[in-house]
Amino acid sequence: MTGSGPSGAPQARFEDGLRFLAAALALDLDHRHSAAIVSTACDAIQCFLVAFEAAARRRLPDPQGEVARLRGQLEALLTPRQTPEDAARNALVAARLARDQAARLLPRLID
Repeated sequence: MTGSGPSGAPQARFEDGLRFLAAALALDLDHRHSAAIVSTACDAIQCFLVAFEAAARRRLPDPQGEVARLRGQLEALLTPRQTPEDAARNALVAARLARDQAARLLPRLID
């Protein structure tokens, strides 16, 4: 579902991200393959990043440092030689942080 105006793409991609995150969480609950969890959580993160890109273009501030916190979690996700379970956990935490920050940014992008 794509809205009209400049907020349409970030909103639509946010909704896509929610669906990917829900799928990743369902895979985690079912104790499915860690690689599938990581892949699906990363798809969610990519969707949420659309809101970050729009916020950067508008130079919106990040006074609580949430973007820096997300960056740290993404660096943890990219750590080599981690167990598949750790990678899945790091991916889910990063996807949740990205979702939360994108949700905070979306209303400011509509203004």
